[in-house]
Amino acid sequence: MRSLIVGVIGLLVGALLTLSAINALRQGTAYPNGVMAVMSAQMKSLDQSMRRNRCAATDLMPALQTLRHLGNDLEPAFLPTQDDERFIAHASELRAALDAAVSTPPADCAAARVAVDRVSGGCQACHRDFKG
Repeated sequence: MRSLIVGVIGLLVGALLTLSAINALRQGTAYPNGVMAVMSAQMKSLDQSMRRNRCAATDLMPALQTLRHLGNDLEPAFLPTQDDERFIAHASELRAALDAAVSTPPADCAAARVAVDRVSGGCQACHRDFKG
């Protein structure tokens, strides 16, 4: 009887630990989630600045620079993937769009919208191909 009770308790503990492990694996790791969360926050910041007609370089450059620095973390955070070459190409395109925006800061909201749309297009291309 005692061994039956210990066996049932062992099965319950094992099942609980298995469920915890499955949930942890489903959530992913903190590094890629953190990179995406910060990139999303910076894109929202750019969008809010433009909606408020605050499109001077001093308003936009902090977010653009942060996005550019985070662009360096894409491969370490997400590789390997099912198609590494395509992922690397998307990451390179995003960095190129950010390099252009940082090297030639937008002079007005129209130019800022063009730069942010190009950056957003780089994000969307990768999400379309990899996020599913």
